[in-house]
Amino acid sequence: MMPPLKRIAEYIRATDNFLITTHVAPDGDALGSMFAMAEILAILGKHAVMFNESGLPDRFAWIGSGQTILTELPAAEPDVIIVLDCGDRERAGTAILPWLGSKPVINIDHHLANPLFGTLNWVEQRTSSVGELVGRLAQELGIPLVGMLGQYIYLALISDTGNFCFNNTRPETLEMAAEILRMGLLPGPFHEHRQSTGTLNQLQMRGTVLQEARLYADGRIGLISFSRDLFERTSTGPEDTEGLVNAVLYIQDVQVAISVREEEQGIKFSLRSKGSINVQAVAASFGGGGHRNAAGGILDVDMESAQNSLVQAVTKAIHEAL
Repeated sequence: MMPPLKRIAEYIRATDNFLITTHVAPDGDALGSMFAMAEILAILGKHAVMFNESGLPDRFAWIGSGQTILTELPAAEPDVIIVLDCGDRERAGTAILPWLGSKPVINIDHHLANPLFGTLNWVEQRTSSVGELVGRLAQELGIPLVGMLGQYIYLALISDTGNFCFNNTRPETLEMAAEILRMGLLPGPFHEHRQSTGTLNQLQMRGTVLQEARLYADGRIGLISFSRDLFERTSTGPEDTEGLVNAVLYIQDVQVAISVREEEQGIKFSLRSKGSINVQAVAASFGGGGHRNAAGGILDVDMESAQNSLVQAVTKAIHEAL
């Protein structure tokens, strides 16, 4: 049987009208992959629109070169939908679900337990990021990782590998990054754009959260929390919490970091772990998902109940990993 990469490349060559989407509240891998796919299709002379019902987060306003992400479905229906970085179809949001059930879907992902919901599925759990898969697709189509395409792929790579510090950083990942640098990307200006997007309010909010961090399970679990009251007092929001859970892993002896955040639909939780501790299994037990060392989900309970349940489940996972 033809490998998924080649099947998808052939399908794209033979099709002209696409809609590209990714999960709601998109992160760097989701956005980098989506913009990169749009760039690939434009180079091939295809028509494509990008859709995400959450839109473009403010912290990523520096990318995109004026390209538009639609927050409402277009009037003209696409021939094919490309879904990126979604562990299941529901992660793409509610608005697009009817189309995902009625149109051809190309599903490109790297999450554990992806149910292969697409017409064509390319899911590689060991790959660092969906951006790395999209980069390989560009190479298969004979498109060099240069200019904006290279920047988009590089954003995806560094976002899901923690700047190449996580265990999902493979030789192939670094080889793709090196190719992008050979094609002209300068890491210094790129990181200046990426990192210089904050405000004093955001910095102070994040400082407050870290000051109130707590330890559990004899210091092996670190927990931070974001309340709606804190967001109101500091004029910040959920989008300003991105990545802070990783800082908790800097604490000596902490093996799992937990972040809990009050949102309208419930308590959003994020889990990060070191070594062999499988937080994806913990998240899945609460209806969430993700990767072995990075996962999350939403709990329909109050903040205190969410914290207690997560600490208990993570403590059990740590004991099982011993």
